Amino acid sequence: MSQIVEQVAASNSAAKMRPVSVEPGFDDFNYKPIPPLAVVSLLLGICGLSGLLSPLGLLFAAFGVLLGWIAVRQIRGSDGGLSGGWIAQSGVAMSAALLVSGIALHVYWFQSELPEGCQRLSFSTDISKKGFVIEGNQQKFHPDIEELDGKQVFLKGYMYPEGQVEGIKTFILCRDNGDCCFGGQPKLTDMIKVRMAKGTTARLGQGMVSVAGTFRLRDLRRAGNLEPAFELEATHFGPAKTWY
Repeated sequence: MSQIVEQVAASNSAAKMRPVSVEPGFDDFNYKPIPPLAVVSLLLGICGLSGLLSPLGLLFAAFGVLLGWIAVRQIRGSDGGLSGGWIAQSGVAMSAALLVSGIALHVYWFQSELPEGCQRLSFSTDISKKGFVIEGNQQKFHPDIEELDGKQVFLKGYMYPEGQVEGIKTFILCRDNGDCCFGGQPKLTDMIKVRMAKGTTARLGQGMVSVAGTFRLRDLRRAGNLEPAFELEATHFGPAKTWY
């Protein structure tokens, strides 16, 4: 009887000393957290695709590079306590690639959209904000605008709807799309009469368009309503590649 008791006791002791097997995937002590910045960097890299369409989208890519780099530093400095290195590195790589390619693409568009021999103008700063001056109780063109008369210029704006969609030979170019989209009355300084050169026509566009040609000043005494004070004899017309 005593031998049986001793055998049972020995068996129980061996069972207590035997290591408990753990099924794969249930070892909680092997879990290594992933820094949130690593995931955020990857998401920003994906959002950086919008930078190929708008310069504002490049901000996503720039922040993706910064936050991804911080995440990589955190993981490397954790002595193996953090995981997700490949996520952070992917975020940095994707964001950096989109940042560089996006900048290069916008620089190319900006340089290639300007026709040879034309001066680039900003509708807002070079035309609208200067507009006219008062001299001797008489309204005149701003001196800077007078100097543009007869010069080849390039600028962007929005087409004022006049009912025609195809084969447009003349149209009004507005500074912004507020008057165009809602049919309002553009200010005298915010519109230009565009006349397409012989043999060329335009097509109504809902977005920003670019035009180039000879800038002309019109008779101020006849300007008003939808009769602009400025005119452009356009030789180039098309959708704007950039909005800046």
